[in-house]
Amino acid sequence: MLGVRVAKSLYSRWRALGPAARERLAPLAEDAKRAALDARGAEDSQAAQDDLRSASQTLAAAIVEDAEADPELEDVEVHRLRDDLRRELERLSSAEIKASRNVAPRRPE
Repeated sequence: MLGVRVAKSLYSRWRALGPAARERLAPLAEDAKRAALDARGAEDSQAAQDDLRSASQTLAAAIVEDAEADPELEDVEVHRLRDDLRRELERLSSAEIKASRNVAPRRPE
């Protein structure tokens, strides 16, 4: 499941942050982790995927905002991080679009 892999990637990025940044972003990282775990066995798969996508987007945005506020990071590094995270989230979105196109329409009963 691509959404879970994206969340894992974001969680790993969060774990690599410095202690102060990890503490600030911990609630968002835990939300993404919880959403990824919930998505694996959810009865309402679409709702779980929506929650996971939202949690991942929120964590990614917070990681970028934190990097932008870090005076030790060069603008190039922040730009690279922003691009990397954007690509991760775009992969997730494009996979969801492809999956929704492959769903067979339900026949009326």
